[in-house]
Amino acid sequence: MLPDLPPDDAMRITTARLELVPLTSADAADLFAALDDPALGRWTGETPPTDIAALQTRYALWESRRSPDGDELWLNWVARRRDDVAVGHLQATVSESAAAIAWVVATPHQGQGLATEAARALVAWLLEELGVTSIVASIHPGHVASQTVARRAGLIPTDRMDDGEQVWEHTPSA
Repeated sequence: MLPDLPPDDAMRITTARLELVPLTSADAADLFAALDDPALGRWTGETPPTDIAALQTRYALWESRRSPDGDELWLNWVARRRDDVAVGHLQATVSESAAAIAWVVATPHQGQGLATEAARALVAWLLEELGVTSIVASIHPGHVASQTVARRAGLIPTDRMDDGEQVWEHTPSA
């Protein structure tokens, strides 16, 4: 059984430098500027969004916070610095007591520890607020920066692969 879908105000996560705020279609303009960089897709294979309207459409679908079949919670956050600048976004796909997470930080904001700060806060929130017992992230074997973020967020590499990416896992014993 899925955990209850928390209200948006309960999904707000605050760190020393960031506010993780539930993502809505209204965030598309800010995130378009942050994500309009082909370099971000180097490890994921994703291309930059084509325009703000396309991003708004995608985010509007995510606002329900549920997969179309209702079997998963699709939780998404915009990561904003305290000065309200959008620096990236985070995702958690939650099914029963497990979550798969991902993060993206815009190129100009990389190397400042923001991804680590956000990922740590997300892992803690999923464990404490949703009661998940397993958290995974799939990371390209060559993406050292994301491996570092995962390690610092308490995930460890496994021998499992998912579509060419190594599965990293956090469990209560990790």
